[in-house]
Amino acid sequence: MTTKRGLRPWRRGRGAWLGLVLVLVLVLAGVAAGCSPGPSDDALRARARSDEAVARRTVEERKMRKLIRRMKAVKGLEHIRTRFLDLCATPTDGNLFEPPQSPDALECGMRAEVYLGVRGDITDVLRSIRAAHLAPWGSPVRATEGDSPTAGGTVAYALTYQRERGRFPDGTLMPGPRLEAPGLSIDWDRPGLPLPGMIEDFAPCPADGSGRIYQRCEVTPGAPATLAAARARYCTVLVLVAEGHGSSDAYFTVARDG
Repeated sequence: MTTKRGLRPWRRGRGAWLGLVLVLVLVLAGVAAGCSPGPSDDALRARARSDEAVARRTVEERKMRKLIRRMKAVKGLEHIRTRFLDLCATPTDGNLFEPPQSPDALECGMRAEVYLGVRGDITDVLRSIRAAHLAPWGSPVRATEGDSPTAGGTVAYALTYQRERGRFPDGTLMPGPRLEAPGLSIDWDRPGLPLPGMIEDFAPCPADGSGRIYQRCEVTPGAPATLAAARARYCTVLVLVAEGHGSSDAYFTVARDG
């Protein structure tokens, strides 16, 4: 016959298990209470096409198009291809252990990728980019240094990198020379250097769906039509990537509780 003493360990284990289940139920209840389903997809589509969204979209696109025109006009560059993407999508919903990172149910943003061929020496084109005043180049962390040979993300540093062939005087590797500014970056092929940084091939327009509420993608091809052909024609291929251009990446948002 089983004694009460023999039952106690099982009962203690059962009590701990029931306590764990109760805690889990309470956690799930709290998560469910704190997670609002937010507006429906149909409601978000309507908001993405509302007069307010269209007005903000128009302002953002005008700003982006102006930047693209200024970049294409830089001396020593020839347009190859531009992909212009306008996208409204629902942020990641998160899960039990990682709640939603964004308070928004919808975020709309634009991205432009402008590929250009470099005619001549890249250092001459870098100086032309600086003269065009497209942006205050440089890492915000080291902005107090200005456009100096040691300030990462600036034209002066990029010129130093090219001149020193990517190495400090002691032979150690220098960080990459990509130009950086809020919402902007410029990178280029660097064959033969310690950090080659070869530009990735053209990206196609994304397929419809996958949580996208609104999407417009335009590709403006130039000549040549492929990156391989461009590299055969030019000394260097350069790409400008613009997202938000100095402000928040999202030009229009809808709150989860809105």
